[in-house]
Amino acid sequence: MRLKRHVFLLESSLRHVALRPLLPALSSRCSRYRYSSSTSYPERIAVLGGGVAGLSSAYFVSREFPNSKVTVFEAGKEIGGWIKSKRVEVEGGHVVFELGPRTLRSATATAHLVQELDLIKDVTYTFKDAPAAKNRYIYYPDRLNRLPAERPSLSDFISLARSGILSGALGIVKEPLIPQRAYALSDETVGSFIERRIDKRIANNVVSAVFHGIYAGDIWQLSAKTLFSQLWHLEAKYGSALGGFFKMQNEGQYPMEMMMAHPYDIEMGRAMNEEIELDDEFAKNLARASTYTFKNGLQQLVEALKSAVEKTGNVEVRTESPVQTTKPVGDGDLRIAVTTGTTPSTENFDLVISTLRSPSLTPYVTVMTINLYYPPSSPVSIPEGFGYLIPQSVPFEQNPERALGVIFDSSAISGQDSVDGTKLTVMMGGHWWDGWEAYPTEEEGLDMAKAVVKRHLGIAVEPTAHHVNLSKDCIPQYTLGYEDRLCAFAVGIENEFKGRLRVVGNQFNGVGVNDCIAGAWNLVRGLRGQGWKERNCGLERVRREVGWQAVRARELGYVRKIERKKWKGGR
Repeated sequence: MRLKRHVFLLESSLRHVALRPLLPALSSRCSRYRYSSSTSYPERIAVLGGGVAGLSSAYFVSREFPNSKVTVFEAGKEIGGWIKSKRVEVEGGHVVFELGPRTLRSATATAHLVQELDLIKDVTYTFKDAPAAKNRYIYYPDRLNRLPAERPSLSDFISLARSGILSGALGIVKEPLIPQRAYALSDETVGSFIERRIDKRIANNVVSAVFHGIYAGDIWQLSAKTLFSQLWHLEAKYGSALGGFFKMQNEGQYPMEMMMAHPYDIEMGRAMNEEIELDDEFAKNLARASTYTFKNGLQQLVEALKSAVEKTGNVEVRTESPVQTTKPVGDGDLRIAVTTGTTPSTENFDLVISTLRSPSLTPYVTVMTINLYYPPSSPVSIPEGFGYLIPQSVPFEQNPERALGVIFDSSAISGQDSVDGTKLTVMMGGHWWDGWEAYPTEEEGLDMAKAVVKRHLGIAVEPTAHHVNLSKDCIPQYTLGYEDRLCAFAVGIENEFKGRLRVVGNQFNGVGVNDCIAGAWNLVRGLRGQGWKERNCGLERVRREVGWQAVRARELGYVRKIERKKWKGGR
């Protein structure tokens, strides 16, 4: 029973990683818009990049400074970044294929944006009691294994143990007895952390699969300090990670509700609850939901955001305008010269918000997604659930295509398609393709995806509709030493641009859509009043060398107004 409880705790910790890759989310500083009353404001603002982080930044800053002229520069022909939904006509109706991200988890900044854009009516939920929320699988070594549900039974663990996937799980029980890491160890890889404190087999069989689904990355390269921040700081404070978790609960006022958080996130979570109010019914549905999306796909959010930005009257969006250089000009009245376009032209701006990547911070991985649709008449049967992930330990002969996992879209998402049938997405590549000079063609990718589902799911029939999409260099990898590099990067930007250039996006705030939107709002909130003249670059969190603190987890998320009143006197 003790092992069962500890395995469930590790699985819960991994689920938390999926929810909040970098900025614990719940730190989203989203608020009701406060228009600047100061007569001093940036007359011209440039936003570099038209993905979700850039569009969100343009949306928020155009409302914070309604008298400023905002220009968005996007290198491609379209804006929206990696979020793309494709409606495909099939016999009897249509289906929606997601080429990138497909669902969202509840996060306050995003929820508030959804509400502002009048999209609540188009939200489709996957509630926590649905099979797609409860059933998630790992393929190992040659079959699907269902991960423990919210209240796992003994038979769940017996089934997993027989597969061999839990080899080394006794290390979880012994984890509190493992000596604390050396004080001089400033970071280590996720794989090394799990091997040191639990067992290498758990790292390769379970943890690597989870990280394939979030980062398409290699746990033996990714930073534990950044991506396992909860467990990393629990070990630092209590001497162990899982043992420290229980010690923290015993010390807290609310047993089994405490978590570790950066003081910056605690402050912002509380500020968020002072300023924002969601529609009550929407908030209730989000609390009940495991994930959500939109009837026309996740791209509906991007399109609504683009439309809202264009309607503000003070925002101009320029596509096919790649940024060539940015450099500070002037002495007393510092401005930023931005050179853009294939035929370069230069303009000066009072403030620049950049979502562009810095090659020195992170490498990137490339992912191919292959959408497959089988009509109701096809003899196709798949388990009910969200899908399955493939760990690094699976033998090559079971995964020669280097797939990362398969999403059961027809089970995971409802309300998008006008016809029944089976819809899947096969994800391939990621770190497996590091160093490749060329990637599979669309035809090769389709053949590889069909081979994966035939071997793993027994699907031998041809899909009647498909789509292959290659997203080159789409996910940044927070590799070993990332936070030190980020801090050094922040110092350099602040020294060079004196606060007139701020950064936001998936290389800085987290790889998820929620992280990018929260990062954009957090950044713009810091510009209020005379904040845009302060000497920082939007990375204040990493610049604050302070100890993490134990806090009630619910304080970092959205709290409904009626509950806030109960809390006011109880803190």
